[in-house]
Amino acid sequence: MERINLRNTSFITSQELNWIKEVTRDLSILTVPMHFWALFYPKRAMNQARELVNMLEKVAGPIGIRMSPPAWVELKDDRIETYVRTIQSTLGVEGRIQMVVCIIMGTRDDLYRAIKKLCCVQTPVPSQVINVRTIGQPTRLQSVAQKILLQINCKLGGELWGVDIPLKQLMVIGVDVYHNPSRGMRSVVGFVSSINLTLTKWYSRVVFQMPHQEIVDSLKLCLVGSLKKFYEVNHCLPEKIVVYRDGVSDGQLKTIASYEIPQLQKCFEAFENYHPKMVVFVVQKKIITNVYRSSTEHFVTPSPGTVVDHTITSCEWVDFYLLAHHVRQGCGIPTHYVCVLNTAHLSPDHMQRLTFKLCHMYWNWPGTIRVPAPCKYAHKLAFLSGQILHHEPAIQLCENLFFL
Repeated sequence: MERINLRNTSFITSQELNWIKEVTRDLSILTVPMHFWALFYPKRAMNQARELVNMLEKVAGPIGIRMSPPAWVELKDDRIETYVRTIQSTLGVEGRIQMVVCIIMGTRDDLYRAIKKLCCVQTPVPSQVINVRTIGQPTRLQSVAQKILLQINCKLGGELWGVDIPLKQLMVIGVDVYHNPSRGMRSVVGFVSSINLTLTKWYSRVVFQMPHQEIVDSLKLCLVGSLKKFYEVNHCLPEKIVVYRDGVSDGQLKTIASYEIPQLQKCFEAFENYHPKMVVFVVQKKIITNVYRSSTEHFVTPSPGTVVDHTITSCEWVDFYLLAHHVRQGCGIPTHYVCVLNTAHLSPDHMQRLTFKLCHMYWNWPGTIRVPAPCKYAHKLAFLSGQILHHEPAIQLCENLFFL
């Protein structure tokens, strides 16, 4: 079991690997005061809007978030143009708005897309879109408000929880590629890296690739940017860089190892006398391997943290299977990690422990997830940019987890 660190307390995770109780009653590592925020809602959602704000103010104290009342903006209707024009005019008048919160009537993909395009690309500001049905049940409102507030804190640059990381001056990176078949051949590279020593501050970039353009061109651009940002925050460069690269098939492994990684390492030449150690994992989720544990009478799903690194592994690569998440029903499908570079000379045990620790660091879920947090963040970022925005997000948002 892993130790989870909050601002003033720490605790060992339970067997269920869920710590929602702890993170909603104790102070987050870093909270950002909400002094200037605006709430947009249609007239018929006025009651739900007031109940939501009352509940947000109630649950903010234990988490450690100081909240001022919002700028209340009532909309005459719920048309897309009404939301967009009103948000634009409010941001123009109130230049200090930190966060835009919108309540929408039901599931409206077109409206959601318009709000996100406005707030992520055209007029960069963190945003939260809430379906009125989500806040319409009084018995669930407190738990919903807690989750919304934690998410808002992340989007404002806050830090929720951390884990103990033995490796010093470490940077971890997640890379994922989103392909949208309905929009031609352009693919979207999502890149997310840690930029502080405790792995609780993140930097993100998105690159839209032209057809036949090599992904390594995009990765080099992102890596140099993240190293500069790391230096800006810590006044030093990372000694070790661990990359988790998603979306790679077995057939591409040799290309990654022999071509893409050497190209990436050339980025280090941009910094004088800089020769960091590097570890690169390919992360494979779409696998057919299931893992079971034999009990007295039948086979059951193994406990989270179970690793298999022999018998069914590759004879060509250093690899392992890790079941990181808690499976409530059905069989647990592990994630396959293939190490294609290890100049840091990390032992298999250290590789596996670091990977499992990072599966605890996804702030959208107070529990473990199937892949390391930077990998999941990169996936969320690439999906938002490719599916919703169809554009690179504004650079002003690159140090916030605005895409959660």
